[in-house]
Amino acid sequence: MSGVEDIEAVIVWNKADISKQEYAGLPELYRQIGYRNLITSAHTGQGIDELKALLAGRLSTFAGPSGVGKSSLLNAIQPGLNLRTGEVSSKGGRGRHTTRQAELIRLPDGGWVADTPGFSRLDLPAITREEVAAYFPEMEPLRGRCRYASCLHRKEPGCAVVAAVEAGLIIKHRYEHYLTFLAEVIAGERSFS
Repeated sequence: MSGVEDIEAVIVWNKADISKQEYAGLPELYRQIGYRNLITSAHTGQGIDELKALLAGRLSTFAGPSGVGKSSLLNAIQPGLNLRTGEVSSKGGRGRHTTRQAELIRLPDGGWVADTPGFSRLDLPAITREEVAAYFPEMEPLRGRCRYASCLHRKEPGCAVVAAVEAGLIIKHRYEHYLTFLAEVIAGERSFS
């Protein structure tokens, strides 16, 4: 969404000290489709200086699922901040909501960052089914290459996007996210009909 909305996005892969296997290879794949990546650990300090420099003088937001360490990163950037942090649930392996509301925090090197509650679902802006692919930059070079102009890149014959997924040129889980977003948009269109 960041590219369409003209927002500079950086993907921060936190907890590098404990979860390298969980996201092995993903930073490089996201870099290839145009996203800047930063690997950090609030626990060991890895990448914290680079993150500080990136945030200095800007208005930024930390957004992501519960338990990924957004508040822990802010505590590492600004010692003494003492934002509440929590453990990952042993039941579902997911983070517990410790940040209950968005909070705007002034950074010591200038700039502000919003610490936001974690989320498990992304609310999409009001877009049409034809616009969903624009939110996936890796699909942009394939625009107009499908057999049918109205192709939604699902199972249509001659779909250049499906062919790119099958050839390994588009990350499969990104394509699956596309299909999920597309289904949500279509369901939303139907609910307003």
